[in-house]
Amino acid sequence: MLDTPILASLRCFNAAARLLSFTAAAAELHLTQSAVSQQIRQLEQRLGYALFLRQHRRLQLTVQGERLYRCVSAALQDIESTLRQLAAEEQVLQISCAPSFALDWLMPRLADFQRRYPALAVRLRAEFHRMRRQDMLAAGVDISIRYDPDDDAELPGVPVLEEYLLPVASPDFLAAHPARDAHASLTRLHDTAAWDGAPAFAEWRRWEELAPPDCQFQVAAWQEVECNLASLAQAAALNHQGVAMARSAQVLDLLESGRLQRVFPAVVAAPARYVLRSPRPEDKRVQLFCQWLQQECQLFAQQRLAVLGCR
Repeated sequence: MLDTPILASLRCFNAAARLLSFTAAAAELHLTQSAVSQQIRQLEQRLGYALFLRQHRRLQLTVQGERLYRCVSAALQDIESTLRQLAAEEQVLQISCAPSFALDWLMPRLADFQRRYPALAVRLRAEFHRMRRQDMLAAGVDISIRYDPDDDAELPGVPVLEEYLLPVASPDFLAAHPARDAHASLTRLHDTAAWDGAPAFAEWRRWEELAPPDCQFQVAAWQEVECNLASLAQAAALNHQGVAMARSAQVLDLLESGRLQRVFPAVVAAPARYVLRSPRPEDKRVQLFCQWLQQECQLFAQQRLAVLGCR
């Protein structure tokens, strides 16, 4: 029975039953009084019983009309409430971000985004695994940001920040452990999974391949400490436990504050970069965040150029 004509009539009936006036219902629905009266008459003919007792200058619901009104009113209120909730959820931007980048770079900057767009709430999820389009849609993820070397992914990516590598350690550790002491034994802090599917020790090997000869370690032996997040290796370096191969996005502020120091003056291009992907790039929320993120990355690149000499 719930075809288009009866649904339209039920909407008119709900307003008329609540207000007990065809005239008032017409004003609320932006219809004429005769249009509302006709809708109610057609509904009564369709149902086969009267819904209103039409008395002089007033309406009264029949027994059937009272029962139908309670049902229709509750259903429409449920629909309205659900639509409002869904509309509110549309103002939530869900971002899945590589954990170390989220913790050390993105999180401190998110307050600026939320200040600019206070109606748009951000839900930040720290996740390591790559996400396909289907995964993102199923999880309600609007944006994925990964430290990623793969230009051949299922979803087109927007490169937002190039990355550079440099070995770092605390001042106290460097004072006690010279990096070019052929008789020394140093502790090397590893992020063993730089990205999903990365070969072991990918970033240390990158340094060994690209750093100039005068910036290579010349120590008697390495002791190894393996971590599954770059942030853990960085925390170990801050606690004087060894030398970490750092990404510039995570340590630039620490270098400026002096809490960490460069072991060598050189930096090398990382084997991966930060890439943004979205299953709905046309979404206005996604576009706003992407524009803001690119601006923040440009500002960071200028700061990095001043500190490290690389963009």
